[in-house]
Amino acid sequence: MPVQPADFEALAAIARRYVLTRDQVHRICFDPKTNQRSTRKRLLRLRNAGYLNKHAVSVALPETNGAAPVYYPTKPGCQALASYFDDERFAACITRTPRADRLAHWIAINNTRIVIEQAIAQQDEAQLEGWITEYEVINKDAAKPNQFVLQTQLGVDPPLSCSPDAAFLLSVRGVKKVFYLEEDRATSSPHQIAARKSKGYATLAERQIHKTHFPDTTTDRFSILLVTTSDYRCKETAKAMKQQQRNDLWLYINNKKLTPESFLHEPIVMNHDGEVGPLLKPIRSANS
Repeated sequence: MPVQPADFEALAAIARRYVLTRDQVHRICFDPKTNQRSTRKRLLRLRNAGYLNKHAVSVALPETNGAAPVYYPTKPGCQALASYFDDERFAACITRTPRADRLAHWIAINNTRIVIEQAIAQQDEAQLEGWITEYEVINKDAAKPNQFVLQTQLGVDPPLSCSPDAAFLLSVRGVKKVFYLEEDRATSSPHQIAARKSKGYATLAERQIHKTHFPDTTTDRFSILLVTTSDYRCKETAKAMKQQQRNDLWLYINNKKLTPESFLHEPIVMNHDGEVGPLLKPIRSANS
């Protein structure tokens, strides 16, 4: 059976994010409450057409005994997307076989991205103006791109760099602010995270490099969202970061509390002082 229009939507969702599980494709493209049988058929059609690959290694699902296959696009698949959507940017999407040791991390980042995108879609106060993945290249026209947008070399002697997991621009009430994302899967201690990450971000802030990543930002300040695995990790990382430069840039979220409904307006975000509140401050009425 030939590839259908809805199949291209599923393929585009994967190409934009590099790697996705079937469940993630279903959540992005279809009603999450419906059966995934049709999604399974679409992915099979795309694989049979040579547009999609399934990684040899499955990803362990958090808090379960199960594992899920991971899908990523092929070069013919991205070329087909560029033709179908008349959008040459698809032809520059990454298609190389993902590193097995990075799969779980990338799937976790995309889980967070899906939640954020769904949160933005179900309201009209905030808009998502752009998203940069950690593997997005600077020169999309180069045959062999060798530099990524978010991998910023800040010093050579001593060596210093900053490599966020992702970045996005959030527009709220006329203000456009940059957020960097750090996805913590509890594989390093809070003190290791603070020591390894803080100086790079502090230098990024000092040099205002976030304006290079998102020239449309309207603020001199950015925030770093560290999404981690528990309230305990939030508190301990905030404590460890307290001893580091520009700890005020950091915000902490327990991924178990992160939902499309909670992301913007519920008190799930911890700041550098350990205070918990919503990401967006509520609008004050004229009588308040």
